[in-house]
Amino acid sequence: MSCYEQENYFSDKYEILNKLGKGATATIKLAKKINGDNTIYVVKEFRKKCKNETNKEYLKKITNEFCIGFSLHHENIVKTFDLIEDRDGKWFEILEHCSGGSLYEKINSGKLKDINIINCYFKQILLGVSYLHSMGVSHRDLKPENILLDKTQQHIKIIDFGISAVFRSVYDRRKHLIDGLCGSQPYISPEEYLNHNHYDGEKVDIWSCGVIYYFMLFTEIPWGEANSSDTYYQSFVLRGKDFFPSLDAFTPQSLEGLLRMLDTNPQTRISLNELIYSNWIQGIQSCGSTKEYDSHGPYPIGLHHKHIELKI
Repeated sequence: MSCYEQENYFSDKYEILNKLGKGATATIKLAKKINGDNTIYVVKEFRKKCKNETNKEYLKKITNEFCIGFSLHHENIVKTFDLIEDRDGKWFEILEHCSGGSLYEKINSGKLKDINIINCYFKQILLGVSYLHSMGVSHRDLKPENILLDKTQQHIKIIDFGISAVFRSVYDRRKHLIDGLCGSQPYISPEEYLNHNHYDGEKVDIWSCGVIYYFMLFTEIPWGEANSSDTYYQSFVLRGKDFFPSLDAFTPQSLEGLLRMLDTNPQTRISLNELIYSNWIQGIQSCGSTKEYDSHGPYPIGLHHKHIELKI
């Protein structure tokens, strides 16, 4: 079963409302269905094919992102609805609209100061990432810019699977290492710099979560990149917790949790399951969720996940 099947053209179904922004690979716009209700969608208009890029390579990048997003169903993951071409050859991905802005904007505004709200957001991030990993997907670009808030500013949604990788398929439960140095520099794990051809996709996401939590607490990134050329990173390696600007925001459990997320050795870095079921995370009231979670992990009880074959 393919995760994508063209029915008609984009301009036959959707009306563009306005442009939100433009990145290296896509332009982000708002739209609504022409013959639908007033539901607002986010539209990701992908860049056109480069001259040195084959049509197969171009479509593989687009469909890989769409197929991963379309297969995910969790309250802390943005919904992916459709992938559709227009008459001029442009491709559009249709996504859930989260009107509360990004976590990055929230942090930079200076309005994220309440430790209870910080912890509430962070627990939701962990639950979303844990679900991704249960589906065999490593995000590889976790950062506050890729975490959105809904209109209530209580629910967070992880977005952008453009460089995500599948480390375990639906039909083969064995986990395999992934490769490629990618992501945003301050959030990339040290092992990716050291050995970017083979690394654990789950552990690199856990490292990124640690950097995100640091940024939420201190409103600044700890280093430019986690390698030996960065003096701030080297200072952290040498000083550990004494590198942090302050310890006032921590409980003993949260301090230990952050240090274990930022363990420079991926072999001893805390697992997501251990972190979620730690006294620290279990003690956080998850303000953005009303769902129960079963004993096997943070998955809504009774939800049957729809597995989509990735034909790319």
